[in-house]
Amino acid sequence: MRPPVILVGVDGSPASRDALRWALKEAARSGAEVEAMLAWQRDAAFVPSTAMGLNPYGEKPQRHPAHELHNLVRDVRAEIPDAPDVTEVTIVGDASHELSRASRFADILVVGTHGYGPLAEVFMGGVAADCLRHAECPVVVIPPNARRGDL
Repeated sequence: MRPPVILVGVDGSPASRDALRWALKEAARSGAEVEAMLAWQRDAAFVPSTAMGLNPYGEKPQRHPAHELHNLVRDVRAEIPDAPDVTEVTIVGDASHELSRASRFADILVVGTHGYGPLAEVFMGGVAADCLRHAECPVVVIPPNARRGDL
């Protein structure tokens, strides 16, 4: 029998850090496996006609989303005693769609919500709301005002 799988939507925001923190604590308690998923949209590429390796605009090259996910997972795991290993998944696509699709293979989906505005308790962000409607497993939504000790 396989251990339960907790799927966590991660986008680098404080809300997603809180979701990952909750998932790690739950996994440490229950023996579940944790899978952190970062879905990202690929931007249209602009390639200037200059010599290879030169950047005429002085911009730093962007890091790949997989590096950002890895760093976030590493930092949050360091906060949790006995935190389990985390499977890191980056995928190109819409976060709502990809998390809902991946929920077929999970026992719990965990997402944070930014909760902007005065009605944040009632209306949550698009990804969290879409996951509640379309996920194929139970969904845990971590609200923006959750106290760190509760996570």
